[in-house]
Amino acid sequence: MKTDRRQLNNAHASVRALGAKAARDGFPIHSCPYNHAAMRASWLKGFAQEQQLELDLGI
Repeated sequence: MKTDRRQLNNAHASVRALGAKAARDGFPIHSCPYNHAAMRASWLKGFAQEQQLELDLGI
C-alpha cells in the first residue's frame, strides 16, 4: 500500500514559515515578495503570527 503524501504538498505552509522568518529577522511588512493574492495572504499570516506578543507566565 502506497502512503498518501498529499498533506506534505502544501506551499502555503512553506510561505507562512518564510513570513515568520522575515518577522523574526526584522524585515518590514512591505517586504513581502509575493504578488499572488493567496501566497501574499499566507506570507502576511505567518508574519503577523510571529509578531504576536508572547507572555511567559511561568505556568
